[in-house]
Amino acid sequence: MSYNVENLFDAVHDTLKSDTDFTPDGKYHWTWSRYRQKLEHLSRVVVSVGEWNPPVVVGLCEVENENCLNDLVKKSPLRNLNYSYIHKESPDERGIDCALLYDNNRFHLLNKAFLSVPMPTGERPTRDIVYAEGVIGKQDTLHVMMCHLPSQLGGIAATAHKRAIAYIVLQQAVDSILDLHPAAQIVIMGDMNAKPQDNLQRMHNLMITMEGGDSGTHKWKGEWSCLDQFYVSDNLYQRVKAHIYDAPWLLREDEHFGGTEPLRCYYGLRWQNGYSDHLPVYLDIR
Repeated sequence: MSYNVENLFDAVHDTLKSDTDFTPDGKYHWTWSRYRQKLEHLSRVVVSVGEWNPPVVVGLCEVENENCLNDLVKKSPLRNLNYSYIHKESPDERGIDCALLYDNNRFHLLNKAFLSVPMPTGERPTRDIVYAEGVIGKQDTLHVMMCHLPSQLGGIAATAHKRAIAYIVLQQAVDSILDLHPAAQIVIMGDMNAKPQDNLQRMHNLMITMEGGDSGTHKWKGEWSCLDQFYVSDNLYQRVKAHIYDAPWLLREDEHFGGTEPLRCYYGLRWQNGYSDHLPVYLDIR
């Protein structure tokens, strides 16, 4: 499962990050009560996606710090599901990182790493890519990379070079695995901040056919797009099926453009007690 959770911040100011908007005295009047409600909501999404079989691996975007992850896996309704997490503070100035949760009973972690995405001199730093290698079941080794690529702030074309750097980092990681193990099973997932495209060699983007019309994971000015994506390697391609989780309770009426849109936490500065501005995606491996 991959989910951009839209600003999972605790309510404490970190003097090393630009997080004052998400404090009780900040722009969003972010309180501990709202933070706890956010944890409850995210737990509901994770459990509901898997129904009776919660996801083995959960990738998260926009998590502030390890405290948030610890609260999510130990102090929310997820506390009985045996999740551990992989996380490292990234250089993102806002303090939003990527992380991976994994079920200790079904994913046996072998290795982890954090891939930095070097931005050009003078550009704002971006999030690290989280990598994990583990065994699912008794013998299937899975390589997972969780991403949150640089945003489109400033325009799609003007920021494309930043995402291109991230894809170079991903391609190098893919090649290093497949050159040693040609049959390796690789999943790349996360918020790519662009429409789906086949721009990684030796990998397949599963979301290309899922975008269009009323289908997508994020809505901007009335248009749905699949910013949240899965890439898989050849050895997985015939064994997987991708889904967008669009349960009715994750949506609200789009007052401006018609149809529905994600029920997010804030619309402007208005607290909506929602979930996220993205819908989660998940992958079944047969």
